[in-house]
Amino acid sequence: MRKLVPILLLPVVLVLVGAALAPKLASEARLRAEATAALQHAAGQSPRIDGAVSFSIFPWPALEVSDISFGEGPASLAVPHARVVLDLLPLLTGHARADHIELEGPELTLTEGELDIDPFSTAVLRLASAKFNAKLRITNGRVVLARRDTREVIIPAADLRVGWRGGRDAEVEGRVVWRGEPIDVDLAADTIGALMTGGTSAIQMKLSGAPLDMAFDGTAKLAGGPVANGTLTLGSRQLRQTLVWLGLEAPTSQGFGSFSLQAQSVVSGQGASLSGARLELDGNVSEGGFTLRLDGPRPVVQGSLATETLDLSPYGQISISDAAGTDWSHDTIDLSRLSQFDLDLRLSATQVRLGTGRLERMAASATLKSGKLLLAIGEAEAWNGIFRAAMHVAPAPGGAEARLELSADQVALARAMGDLFRMSRLEGAGSFRLTAGGTGTSVAQIISALNGTFSLSGESGALVGFDVGRILARLEQRPLSATGDLRGGRTPFSEIAIESTIRGGIATLGRLDIASDKLRISLAGESSIAERSLDFVGVAQLVGAVRAGAAPQGAAAALAAEGGSPQLVSFELPFIVRGSWEQPVILPDPQALIRRSGAARPLFAKPAALGVAGPLP
Repeated sequence: MRKLVPILLLPVVLVLVGAALAPKLASEARLRAEATAALQHAAGQSPRIDGAVSFSIFPWPALEVSDISFGEGPASLAVPHARVVLDLLPLLTGHARADHIELEGPELTLTEGELDIDPFSTAVLRLASAKFNAKLRITNGRVVLARRDTREVIIPAADLRVGWRGGRDAEVEGRVVWRGEPIDVDLAADTIGALMTGGTSAIQMKLSGAPLDMAFDGTAKLAGGPVANGTLTLGSRQLRQTLVWLGLEAPTSQGFGSFSLQAQSVVSGQGASLSGARLELDGNVSEGGFTLRLDGPRPVVQGSLATETLDLSPYGQISISDAAGTDWSHDTIDLSRLSQFDLDLRLSATQVRLGTGRLERMAASATLKSGKLLLAIGEAEAWNGIFRAAMHVAPAPGGAEARLELSADQVALARAMGDLFRMSRLEGAGSFRLTAGGTGTSVAQIISALNGTFSLSGESGALVGFDVGRILARLEQRPLSATGDLRGGRTPFSEIAIESTIRGGIATLGRLDIASDKLRISLAGESSIAERSLDFVGVAQLVGAVRAGAAPQGAAAALAAEGGSPQLVSFELPFIVRGSWEQPVILPDPQALIRRSGAARPLFAKPAALGVAGPLP
């Protein structure tokens, strides 16, 4: 125990010796020179000291320095108070050497418009050239961006521990506050001295906080411009909140939850390139690569992704109707986001889920340039057929200009029309084309100004909601009987053909023909797309094969002349279709029914019985 007493008393002796030597450092000029040398050693450049410099013994020998500044121009550092804690052993020999430096309330000011990467490269090279071991402890630091007339605090609080061993490695650890969120920082750099000769330094960096987790493991170089190359990992529990934190808006009102990204990255002042990327978002996993360019008037994102299964249901469905679904949306279309960046993205997926719809082997693209957006599905297998689509959206003097092109070949009509247009009254296999466009400040205005064409052809299907054959058969036997509700049932057909043009939101039927071995239906008229209403007139005919030996007449003869099987019209009924898309009303022509009635037929030979002077039309 007695042998340990001198060892235990050694710190006390050293402190007493330091106290005895303290007066030698008490000179103002000597203290200022020692403080300047220590700070210059740590920062790689000479400081300006405008405040007092003093020497303290307890709790550890240190130089107390006030009002320190480093650098001018694009980047400058002001330190209200610094404490240079001295290494005890050199102090015993009369030399002052810093063990670590404590900076209280330092403020780094960056001047917008004068920022260049060269000052930062120069600062790093100065640190890399330092030949001593030192540590910095930063308390309540902050970073300020100075503009012409304002000063914006970017980082309001930073508590960091910085250490480096000259020419070998450096470490930064602690916490900063950015955009109101605390972020833990852990940075390590090895062989930083190689930067002096144009070589590379190993970099490991981790940022962790509530809005975002980021990690980088790779190398960096300064020669020819700063470049970092390595593995980048990003993650967020709620990407939507992260985008808000970054001052960005998600492109949809739903989705953008759990997010992670891992890729090989090359980052420079001109942008970033990600290869071998694995992206997970809302349960969807994709692989591919991206390039971000920052050397133009707007950021440019280019990339390609491939995925097995892509589920778009978390992002909701595109809705162009109001909440009740009975009118078009009158909400103002905002295209301001389209001018913030340019995009060129390619996507391929084995299977895509969109609401109740399914697309397989899809190749799609999204192109955004100068505020003009093009979304295209080059080709996809859907509804047992092939589907293609393209949507163009661009700013226009009248609000927004939109154009839609849809093409489907040999698809299941009920599923396709139901998924695309919320209409499932048509069954069978067929093809359709839609090309339409308009301009307006809302969907309702665009629909009102819509121009385009629509065509459809199908076979071996049915018209759901009406049994025209049953209605005609009943009226053929009893023309004046009460028709009641004509809705309900199905009308099978062997062929259907529709051709229409759209002008000013009005769709005009050039042709709508439905045919089977028992009936034929023809329609003409208009449909107001803007008002979602119908105004059609048509003719429905019951037909049958011409009896053997009988010559075809009228329509049957015309059908035979076209190469079809001759048919005989047994009953013909004109009708009208009025009302809304959701609740159409079918009304038979009453005069045709009266003429068909046996009870009313004698009246047509005696006009006076009806109180008219001439023959009925």
